[in-house]
Amino acid sequence: MNAEDVIAPMLAHIPIAIGIQLICWAIGHALGAPARASIWIGWFAGSAVCVMREITQREYQWIEAYGDGLRRNMPGYEGMKVWEWNSHSISETLAAIAAAGVVAIAISIANRR
Repeated sequence: MNAEDVIAPMLAHIPIAIGIQLICWAIGHALGAPARASIWIGWFAGSAVCVMREITQREYQWIEAYGDGLRRNMPGYEGMKVWEWNSHSISETLAAIAAAGVVAIAISIANRR
């Protein structure tokens, strides 16, 4: 396994999180909301999408491994057990949250002036 096989999938959530963040920023701008508020709401929305995707992936893994392929066999909050996520899911999600955070900080600083 080379570095590209490890890093490239980890970066998959980043454009999704930042894309959602920028869409929220644009909507906020169009509605007259302050830029800082809009970009941080966008950070939250983009981050939430990535977290929810990983929760769903964990649910699918559990259903396949323990639930006989049936969603109804899964306990209610199984996907939210972050401590049971694999390292790839955790690193991919944290990378997207951090990248969107950097965008939010940069725009917040730029709009202070």
